[in-house]
Amino acid sequence: MKYFSGSILSLVISISALAQNSPGSDYLSLGELKLAKEYFQKVATQSPAEANYYLGEIAFRENKTAEAKSYYDRAVAGDPESALGAIGLAKLQLKSNPKAAEDQLKEIQKKNRKDVTVILAIAQAYLDNGMKEKAMEKLQDARKANKKSPYVYIFEGDMLAKENKPGDAAMQYDQAINFDANCVLAYMKGARVYEFINRKTATDMLKKVIEINPDYSMAHKALADVSYRDGFYPEAIAAYKEYFKGGNYAIEDITRYAAAEYFTQQYDEAKALINEGLGKEPNNFVLNRLSMYTGNEQKDYAAAVSAGDKFFSLPKTNDTIKYLKQDYLSYANSLSESGDKTRAIEQYKKLIELDPSNVDIYKEVATICANEKMYAGAAEFYGKYVSLGGEKIDAQDFYQLGNYYANAGRAVKNDTVNLDAEQAKAKSIEFYKLADGAFTTVTERIPDSHLGFYQRARTNFELDPDSEFGLAKPHYEKTVEVILAKGANTDNNRILIEAYSYLSYYYYLQYDKTKKAEDKASVKLYAEKVLELDPANANGKALFDFASGK
Repeated sequence: MKYFSGSILSLVISISALAQNSPGSDYLSLGELKLAKEYFQKVATQSPAEANYYLGEIAFRENKTAEAKSYYDRAVAGDPESALGAIGLAKLQLKSNPKAAEDQLKEIQKKNRKDVTVILAIAQAYLDNGMKEKAMEKLQDARKANKKSPYVYIFEGDMLAKENKPGDAAMQYDQAINFDANCVLAYMKGARVYEFINRKTATDMLKKVIEINPDYSMAHKALADVSYRDGFYPEAIAAYKEYFKGGNYAIEDITRYAAAEYFTQQYDEAKALINEGLGKEPNNFVLNRLSMYTGNEQKDYAAAVSAGDKFFSLPKTNDTIKYLKQDYLSYANSLSESGDKTRAIEQYKKLIELDPSNVDIYKEVATICANEKMYAGAAEFYGKYVSLGGEKIDAQDFYQLGNYYANAGRAVKNDTVNLDAEQAKAKSIEFYKLADGAFTTVTERIPDSHLGFYQRARTNFELDPDSEFGLAKPHYEKTVEVILAKGANTDNNRILIEAYSYLSYYYYLQYDKTKKAEDKASVKLYAEKVLELDPANANGKALFDFASGK
């Protein structure tokens, strides 16, 4: 099991033993370098030796060796007797002048043989130079000096944690608590380990810290972060609320807090946090994403589009920044709701680019387009799904594709805004022919179903709305044949009435041209069939009366 993430690994080995009960050293031990630096800069005039030593340790962890030396020098200048400042300077020489540095550390330890703080600082100096065996020797010296000091066990726990041994590290933190039930840092460290082993134990430890010291802000932060990571958003919100009271929080905290509010549908609260965060860091990738999402959920589509425009124009500063499926869906929806269907379709196409091998995504996007009445887009995407789906594609898929094409034909036929009358007619005919092709496949795959024939009839009627060429006639006839072959079923009466009405009217038009008695007889035949199923049908009655000479 991988223990800590990369951002935490660099922070695990601490100098938590060095200034017991100092919030600054706790910040440093817990990896909050920014907060630690701010704290020690504030107290540097009151405690120059200790504060400058810690500032040197922070610089050392930031790989700023020259800056670290400067702080260690100030620590010694602030108190020439300071063991800490001397340890820092010796640490910097352990590789370049090991003998002199080790002699210096031995001398310091000799003068402070009972001081666990000093001995652990020496152990830290060795550890920071990759000299683990020497560090372990000093750790044992610290244990001999005071085996009940919780900081001895915290130090060893940190070492084990960095070695990816969370179980062993947890045992050391538990030992620290055993020797000092009020050692908040031990609970904090233990919670970090148990977070990946037993979430409840981790949260219980953090709550214990808050019980011991309600003002210990880092416990509220840690509790919020653990709850957020595991999806316990109401608990995360409550903890963030307490943490934010201190006013000393980072942009990452704002981001997680805002996300928790968003996930619990507290959109106004989320928006306020998002705006605060963007005020501090306008190009924050996650906050701009949340801004787009929130605007979309609040149906403030203009704001969502504006946020989406910015979000997708942000430079991707590293490979870990990736667009999500929901990014494109949210942006596309806001564009569609704002009336920009063309750009919405572009976003759906980009969504597919995320995983072109995922054939089902075409179907999913087609459904979304259809729900938004973007039928041309729905037909385009479903057509891709059908062409790429292979053996999984069945008659129902061709039926759906045909419906999308037919709906696209009806929609474009009425589009007088973007097309002139001739363009609209030509485009609609194109879609209707594609629909007829899809429905033809349905009839071939399930010839004992009337649905394919019926939709071919309706589609061909759209291609021949005046029934001049009778394009729908053979398909209505086949629809009737298939329905009647299965026996009486009132569920199909509506379709039969439609088919008989069409056929009666078709023959009425034919009689008007030919004056043939058989055409007039067909008018009467089909009109009678309409009236048998629907005696009050006005068109059926009119055609029957005409054919009867009334």
